[in-house]
Amino acid sequence: MTEPQVSVLIGTFAAAVLGGMTVSTNLIRGSLTKVIAANTDRLEARIDSLRHDTVAESRVTRIELTARIDSIEAGLTAKIDSVESGLTAKIDSVESRLRGDRARIDADVAAITKRIGTDPPAI
Repeated sequence: MTEPQVSVLIGTFAAAVLGGMTVSTNLIRGSLTKVIAANTDRLEARIDSLRHDTVAESRVTRIELTARIDSIEAGLTAKIDSVESGLTAKIDSVESRLRGDRARIDADVAAITKRIGTDPPAI
């Protein structure tokens, strides 16, 4: 073989190797693109599912919290009403006793005034 023939063979083999590498690179790139797209789609579906679950849980939690707050509010309202009625009863009782005491004091003052008016004190 002559030197030009060897150069042609080297060039041909180099072209074949580079062509094979180009085909391999394109196949690998296509495969990787498909794998990445599939994983991206799975990841997006998973994120959407988690987002939906989170929104549903937050709605349930909000409903449960609202119910609990309403229950606590009702309990506190009942206790406040109970304390208020108890205080009202005690205040009414004290007012009644004060009216009775005032009536007795008025009667005592009237009796003292009558006694002083009819029976002058000895000097």
